[in-house]
Amino acid sequence: MIYITGDTHRDFSRLFKMDANTEDILIVLGDAGINYYLNNEDIMLKKYLKDFKLKLFCIRGNHEERPENIKSYKEKEMFGGKVFVEEEYPYLIFAKDGESYNIDGKSVLVIGGAYSIDKEYRLLYGYQWFKGEQLNQKEQEKILKKVKGKHFDVVLTHTCPLKYEPKEVFMQGLDQSKVDKSMEMFLDKVEENIDYDKWYCGHYHTEKKIDKLEFMFGRIKIFLKDEFVPKYDRNGYEIIRDFCSQETIHKNKVCCPKCKGRNIIIQKGDGENIYGLDEIAIICNDCKKVYGFSDIRYKPNCPKEL
Repeated sequence: MIYITGDTHRDFSRLFKMDANTEDILIVLGDAGINYYLNNEDIMLKKYLKDFKLKLFCIRGNHEERPENIKSYKEKEMFGGKVFVEEEYPYLIFAKDGESYNIDGKSVLVIGGAYSIDKEYRLLYGYQWFKGEQLNQKEQEKILKKVKGKHFDVVLTHTCPLKYEPKEVFMQGLDQSKVDKSMEMFLDKVEENIDYDKWYCGHYHTEKKIDKLEFMFGRIKIFLKDEFVPKYDRNGYEIIRDFCSQETIHKNKVCCPKCKGRNIIIQKGDGENIYGLDEIAIICNDCKKVYGFSDIRYKPNCPKEL
C-alpha cells in the first residue's frame, strides 16, 4: 500500500496510527527533517524510523539539507528514476528534484524546495539554514524544458504554484513583499506547461483542496484516494473525518449527526494544540462510528488529530 502525508519536521508520531509492513511506502511532501542537524541526532532518528517497518519516499523541503550534498547518500535507480539513498538506511528514500517516477503504475513528477520565511531567525539564533533550499534559475530552466508538454498522473511538490497560495494561513505581521516567491512562480510555469491529473503539496501546514491540487499536513491518506488512515480506531469504530461542524452538533442538543441517537460520547482533543472548544469528534455507540468535526481551530504546526 502507498500512503501520503505532509510535513513531519522530525515528528513521526502519526506513524503509530498505521498498521504498516516493509512493502508499504509513505510519501512525505517535504520537511521530513531527517537531514536537518547533520550529526548524530539525525542518525538516531534514522535508526528509530526503522521500527515502523515501512519505506519513506521523501520530497525535499526547505528545513533539510539536499541529500546530494551529504556524502553518505548515493544516487540509485528506483521507481524508474534517480533517487538518493544511504546504504545503511535503505528504507529512507529521497526523490531527486525534477525527476519523474513510476509509482503504483502512475507517472509522478517530483519537485522539491521552497523559501524559508524563518531564514533570518534561524541564522540569528544559530539554527540550521540551507543555502540550496530553493532551485536556482539554471535548475528551474532545466526542469521546465524537460517536462514541458508532457502528461503526469501526479505531481508532488513541497510548495505550491503561486496561483494556489493559501493566503488565509499566512503568518500575521509578516511582510509578504519580502518573501522570495520565485519557487512558487516557477511552479506556476510548470503547472501551465504540463498536463496532470492530481497535484499534492505541503509546506503551508494546512489541509485543503483547490481544483486538482491538494495541500496536506498532519494526516495520512491512501495515495490517490480520498481516504484517511486509519479508517478504524482501536475499538473497531469507523472514523468518518470532517463529517459535521461543532456548531451543528450543539444546535441539535448533542446527538448523533447520523442516527440522531443519544448513545454518544464527545471526544476531546489535546487542549494544548486546539483553540477554543476542546472537542474534535462525536462517538456514536449505536452507529459504531466516530464522526469528526470539520471546524476545529488547530494551532499552527499542529497535525490534525482525526
